[in-house]
Amino acid sequence: MKVRFPAPDTFGAALILAAVLALAGYLLFPPLSHRLGGAMLFAAGVAAGAFIGIVLAALRLDTTGSASAAGESKSIFVGNLAYRTSKEELQHLFAAYGTVRSVRIMTDRVTRRPRGFGFVEMDAPGAAAAIKALDGRDFYGRQLKVNEGNERKNRETQAA
Repeated sequence: MKVRFPAPDTFGAALILAAVLALAGYLLFPPLSHRLGGAMLFAAGVAAGAFIGIVLAALRLDTTGSASAAGESKSIFVGNLAYRTSKEELQHLFAAYGTVRSVRIMTDRVTRRPRGFGFVEMDAPGAAAAIKALDGRDFYGRQLKVNEGNERKNRETQAA
């Protein structure tokens, strides 16, 4: 099992969970709070809540059940893009089929103008659905070429 450090937004949710659990413990167990002291019980609740929240965030439990079990993502090549296509528009187009993790529209190094293709990274089941639905679809007057992205080769191994 691969455990990742939680993202900052998930960490904030874990802290909110910790505060709620601490407050619930303080209010639900008044006899204990008088023996141990209210501040000490509240601190113990915060510590326990933070621990539980961070563990849940680190394991990235998905309550919706929409993500794959391993959290695997796929890279999708999107070709024949209109030059005026923005990242936001491309993300919105693919979001209908699953969770979009990133969008990159490739640009020329010198002129910084779009090159007419890009890559969308999304969850594996959504990627398969998006490829099937969007390949050949008209977008800004151009037929999109959508297929699974190939793994990028290292430049050093290409030169050899």
